[in-house]
Amino acid sequence: MEDLFLPGIALTILIGIAYLTGRLADRAHERALVRDEALLPHQYLDSGDAVPDTVSIQQSRMVTGKVVIAEDRFRNLLARLRVFVGGRLAAHEAAVIRAKREAVLRLRINAKGASHIIGLRFQSAEISRGMIEMIASGTALYTDHRPTGGKPASLPDDGVNISHRNLLTELASASMAFLLICWGIYTASGFAIEWAASSISVKDEVAIWSELEPEIIDSHRVGSQRNVFENYLVDLINSVPKEALGPARDYDFDVMIIPDETPNAAALPGGLILVNSGMLDLVESENELLSILGHEIGHYNGRDHLEGLGREIVGVALSAMMFQTDAILTTWVAGWPKLLADRDHSRSQELDADDWSIKILMAKYGHVGGVSRTFEKLAAMQGDHSVMDYLSTHPHPMDRVNRLDDMARERGLPIGETIDLQTGFDNFLKKFDEIPAQSLEFQ
Repeated sequence: MEDLFLPGIALTILIGIAYLTGRLADRAHERALVRDEALLPHQYLDSGDAVPDTVSIQQSRMVTGKVVIAEDRFRNLLARLRVFVGGRLAAHEAAVIRAKREAVLRLRINAKGASHIIGLRFQSAEISRGMIEMIASGTALYTDHRPTGGKPASLPDDGVNISHRNLLTELASASMAFLLICWGIYTASGFAIEWAASSISVKDEVAIWSELEPEIIDSHRVGSQRNVFENYLVDLINSVPKEALGPARDYDFDVMIIPDETPNAAALPGGLILVNSGMLDLVESENELLSILGHEIGHYNGRDHLEGLGREIVGVALSAMMFQTDAILTTWVAGWPKLLADRDHSRSQELDADDWSIKILMAKYGHVGGVSRTFEKLAAMQGDHSVMDYLSTHPHPMDRVNRLDDMARERGLPIGETIDLQTGFDNFLKKFDEIPAQSLEFQ
């Protein structure tokens, strides 16, 4: 059931938000209709075509009123459910009635001075998903009976609910509201995701992920199916005392090398660590290599890999439920609240994982030599700090170098000699009677 839990939470939150925002919009629209209908004079409305016998017609003309309304996602979801189970769509009926009222309101505004409007007709059309156009038409009769009541001079000439603000201002205000809603949903769901991630056991996690990605998880577990260097990486992890791995000791770790020049590594559910070949190109010592692996193990201890997966699910559900999968622009905009909500959270996760790399190096070698060396190289590649660093979910590499060095100094941890990567790899080959000449051909 755990594999349904996170999507269920995300779906419930999104439906709730759609319901609340939709009802608020409905009430605001209803208030606007009541206010503007009260300003209109008392006109006789009839769907029939017969001209009243009690009046003398001075002039008649065709009048129309048109409105376009957008329905919220809650109504859309309800409609899709009704397709399967049948029954009245009361929520849609209410929206159609309001659309008719506003179309009639605009028609009556266009018929100022008319005492009667006969032959009242309605036409509706779906413009796009969730958007409906309603048109009211009729014949306005200008007679010897002048309409009484109301304050037609107070009504706008172009109908209700039409903004006179600059379009760029309208875009800015709508975008800000849109971003705040997305940020609120994403942030609120994060608490549920953290709780769910901490509640899933390692055994259940492996079982679930094996069902989702059997080719990656199950078929790569056997040592004979890995290349020699991947087996070296797995052996390096297994050589660390179990108690030093923290809660991650319950994983049966696997490592896969990805042919990608980007210097990166990632922790996937189930204990599979991905290491890009571009990251291995930077490594000069076994200590650096274990520091990278130790960092990823730290993510397992923080359950960061599951939280990241849950947040991705929420992001996809948010885009699909609220903005439609084919809305490229809104999907891109919706990614910004996710980025801002993730920024501080992800940075904290990265720094916590760095702490584990220090602990693991100390447990393996008795010193922390090489713990920050790879970040120094990444800092040289990335350059100085920039404005984009503020939005990044990872701290600047040089900040991490300084932090790791400060931690080692404050804790009084020794900085020893590192083991050359070639030497460490050859020692592994000798241990398993492999041919040292294979050396670093993994690249």
